[in-house]
Amino acid sequence: MAASLKGKTIALTEGRRAAELARLVENLGGVPYSAPAVREVPRRDRGPALAALERILDGEVAAIVFLTGVGARAFLALAAEAGKRDALLAALGPALVVARGPKPVAALREVGVRIDVVPAEPTSEGVLRALATHSLRGKLVAVQLFGEDNPGLVDGLGRQGADVLEVPLYEWALPEDQEPLERLTRDAIAGHVDVVAFTSSPQVRHLFLVAERLGLAEGLAAALRGRVTVAAIGPVCRAALAERGITPAVEPARGTMGALVHAIAERLSAG
Repeated sequence: MAASLKGKTIALTEGRRAAELARLVENLGGVPYSAPAVREVPRRDRGPALAALERILDGEVAAIVFLTGVGARAFLALAAEAGKRDALLAALGPALVVARGPKPVAALREVGVRIDVVPAEPTSEGVLRALATHSLRGKLVAVQLFGEDNPGLVDGLGRQGADVLEVPLYEWALPEDQEPLERLTRDAIAGHVDVVAFTSSPQVRHLFLVAERLGLAEGLAAALRGRVTVAAIGPVCRAALAERGITPAVEPARGTMGALVHAIAERLSAG
């Protein structure tokens, strides 16, 4: 029998793919509860990204990894503002260009950039596996970050012998409308939510920032340690939960959002 969410209410703190995840929850027999916890805003300090751009234009970078479509477009926009968009496109020609998934693929193809590597799985682990067959030792690899540091990918590239140049372009902020997070805090404490799913550490931090403002942080932490099942992707997200004494009950073997929802269904079906 296929795994099912068994009519349970699944809170989703993801913002960018909220509608897609909600449909998947419904298809697996659950009730989606959307409470986006982050929004993307341009990074205030653009100095590091501009410095990375110059190194790419100087031909120092052997490979560049685009992790998101938003980030790929932001980097192109940054280069355009500096009057160097055409120079960037030219500099990408001899470089090994990696696109983590369909969104950066689409963003790069819009401007005619050749893409050399697309991993089978759109995760940092997938990127590392796809690059394992390429000789990166002693080479400089630029990595377009998305909202936060990515130590798993950066350290993994280091183990493959690469030097890593991080390109920070945007950061995570609290959503402008925080009412859904306020409602989620109260509903989790009251037992009206069965599962809370986190796909990044800022989602955890922002939910607790809202809970602290309401004076409900301890109550929320107690609920997530107890009757509410917590699902999370990756060690960074797990560490953010651990700061609150919370251990996720569900962690998918693959670091994708779809895998997370399927892992929740498998746990609920087994229970």
